[in-house]
Amino acid sequence: MADEQKQKSKFLNRELPVFAFFLLLSFVFWYLNELSNDLEGTIKYPVRYINPPKDRIVTGDLPNKLEMDLRGPGYSILKVKLSGSRAPVVIDFSRLTPRRLPGTAPNYYLLTSGLINNFSKQMHADFEILSINPDTLFFGYDRMVTRRMRVRPDFKVELAEGKRMIIVADPDSITVTGPSHVLDTMNGIPTRHRIFRRMDENFKSRVRLECPDYLQTTQKRVTVEVTITGKSSSLFGLKEGKAK
Repeated sequence: MADEQKQKSKFLNRELPVFAFFLLLSFVFWYLNELSNDLEGTIKYPVRYINPPKDRIVTGDLPNKLEMDLRGPGYSILKVKLSGSRAPVVIDFSRLTPRRLPGTAPNYYLLTSGLINNFSKQMHADFEILSINPDTLFFGYDRMVTRRMRVRPDFKVELAEGKRMIIVADPDSITVTGPSHVLDTMNGIPTRHRIFRRMDENFKSRVRLECPDYLQTTQKRVTVEVTITGKSSSLFGLKEGKAK
């Protein structure tokens, strides 16, 4: 009886890998056959926006990826899903006629269903784009303006006992280009926050400006000079060029 059980165990140990191999092989052939058939799938695809009207910038929360429902050969959909570096599809505002929303502010919208043919050409697709989500893109245009804005040093300095300080940025103002609705709300361009401890001598520091990427500035860094003088309390914090 024991010998019979050992023989069965040996048989199973020998046949199980063979069975697993043929099972895996069957799955591979079935999967390859499925890939040759038309399937449906969903992908999130990157998008880039270019060519707004002259002297205008696009505003609004436009998505950097669009969700596309696809139908076509399985291998084609699998290929685009597995593609690690996808060149984004481009929305060219100079070739579109967006519709204006009613109201005082110049706001517009685009129906993404009208972009399907253009996206298919850009993607060289051998599949069909069934729909794009979101189905509507809302945005606005704003004037690009250029203004001179002051630099606001954002420093906190711990001074030796009995000292005061004067802080000066060089240059004290810079030229900034950006959307008018953004520049209208700004009272200057701050520097990167810096902390200096136990200072009792004059010093200079080259610091980066904290400026959003969508604003263009004549320079990215300024020199901030701190002059230490006088007699007062031991600790001073400084922001926007004023001692506290």
